[in-house]
Amino acid sequence: MLTTQTPKIKCDSDSFTPSDLRDFARSQADYVLGKNPLHMSFLVGYGNKFPQFVHHRGASIPANAKTGCKDGFQWLDSTDPNPNVATGALVGGPFLNDTYIDSRNNSMQAEPSTYNSAVIVGLLSSLVTTSSAVQSFS
Repeated sequence: MLTTQTPKIKCDSDSFTPSDLRDFARSQADYVLGKNPLHMSFLVGYGNKFPQFVHHRGASIPANAKTGCKDGFQWLDSTDPNPNVATGALVGGPFLNDTYIDSRNNSMQAEPSTYNSAVIVGLLSSLVTTSSAVQSFS
């Protein structure tokens, strides 16, 4: 919108300015980082409350463990929090009803992935780099 100097876009009967879209993007970042009904950050290591049972081999297996190809199940099934914190990993997050089951076996919600992390990196970098541009345009 900034590049084309488009003051607003329309979706059906609604219209949105660059500031509206930026505010929505900020609300999504805030939600991921803990401003949600669970008061939980889905970015591991960020804030006071974040996932403890991340579905990630490097986080759940102790650094000094001697393992073979199939030995990981003892840690996958463990009820102890991960011995290693996968700081910066973004897990899948909550279901539509704002619930999150913090369990290693819940790979849909508790597994970090590059396609999750790429989205948060893009979102946060956009919020940082375009703040003055959006204000000067709107």
